Amino acid sequence: MTSAKGLDEGGRTRVPSAYRSYLMVLLTVAFALNFLDRQIINVLAEPIKHDLHLMDWQLGTITGLSFALLYSVAALPIARLADRGDRVRIVGLSILAWSLFTAATGAAGGFIQLLLLRVGVGVGEAGCQPPAQSLIVDYYPPQRQSGALGIFGLGKPVGAAIGLAAGGLLGAAVGWRWTLLIAGAPGVMIGLLVLLTLKEPRRGAMAPRKLGQAPLGMVMRELAGRRALMLLMLGLALLSFTSYGVNAFMASFYLRAHGADLAHIGNRFGMAPLALVGVGMGVIGAITGAFGSWFGGYLGDRWGARDARAYAWIPALSAALSCAGYIAMFTVPGGGLSLAFYIAPAFMNNLWNGPALLAVQNLAGERARATALALVLFVGSALGLGLGPLTIGAMSDAFAATMGAAGGLRLALVLGALANVLACIALWLASRRLREDLAAVAHET
Repeated sequence: MTSAKGLDEGGRTRVPSAYRSYLMVLLTVAFALNFLDRQIINVLAEPIKHDLHLMDWQLGTITGLSFALLYSVAALPIARLADRGDRVRIVGLSILAWSLFTAATGAAGGFIQLLLLRVGVGVGEAGCQPPAQSLIVDYYPPQRQSGALGIFGLGKPVGAAIGLAAGGLLGAAVGWRWTLLIAGAPGVMIGLLVLLTLKEPRRGAMAPRKLGQAPLGMVMRELAGRRALMLLMLGLALLSFTSYGVNAFMASFYLRAHGADLAHIGNRFGMAPLALVGVGMGVIGAITGAFGSWFGGYLGDRWGARDARAYAWIPALSAALSCAGYIAMFTVPGGGLSLAFYIAPAFMNNLWNGPALLAVQNLAGERARATALALVLFVGSALGLGLGPLTIGAMSDAFAATMGAAGGLRLALVLGALANVLACIALWLASRRLREDLAAVAHET
């Protein structure tokens, strides 16, 4: 499927457009399942909490820290393998692994078992994003790469939304255990399709030149010397702290703070409060999040072509506006109005996907793209996924002693959202160094 039929203007081997589209669809579906299996446990948090008698800090651990423990650690060695090996095989086997662990999570009998199984999900999912994004950049010319990564990024809001909606509906109908078993099934089919139908392009055929892999220590020193990359990494990690921390407790917030409103609205549609929350968050997240990811990629292609600093300006804007949206969500009266305000952060949290991740790959250079993405994943997972839900859960437990369960969680969520202010500052500082560092990378290669 990757045999040469001539070269395009960038020196890349041409491939059939139908195959490239098929690869994009399949990898995007895989990324959607990545977030479906990752996020579905969030909407099931309250039933799990009551069934297994957990505290909020334990919920924060299983929805964030347990997943991030080896997810962030495994991402780097897997990415190093992807920079020199078969990325298709890595992605396919990873999908199979996390899907099987997700299904097995439904059989957990207590906190420790749940913790260990979620660690397994995290290890599996570590092999998806960096290799898949590296493959996509190999298949698309420079002027379309931000848009292509933005399309791939559609998997994040769509997968998370389906996880929330399906988790709410299935959780209310068959319970959280069967819901997790069902959630793991589609990944088995997609993993097999990736392994059996996609091909790894020869690294010298799809890229303009063959590059050897430098020692890890040398690569790490080179990447650490690029200040724009380090600031981008910090900014994206702080964005992850807010988004993962808030998302882990949004369903719990609505059930605790707006339970009466949800019951009243749900009666009109014949839906339980849990199902209503899942469907409401899912529909809003899918529509606005998908549009945000597409528009961010489009904006990156257009604006970034004129000024490379736009690759950092776009996520900085996302951070500021999503922070405002979150604060409105958690402070307005009424569950319906609060859900309406979710439109803003759902859109803004996905606007940065294409521009920021393309900037990371460009700052890394061709021989270390997957490694740089894995470093972003490592820092983002450790700070965001690992500490975000745990920190908000611990604050909620502490505040609940004087403010009650709903009031304590509300304040914890508002404080967690303020991390986006720091993210905005870091990303703006990255924009001031971006053109200089990109020029240095271009000179080196």
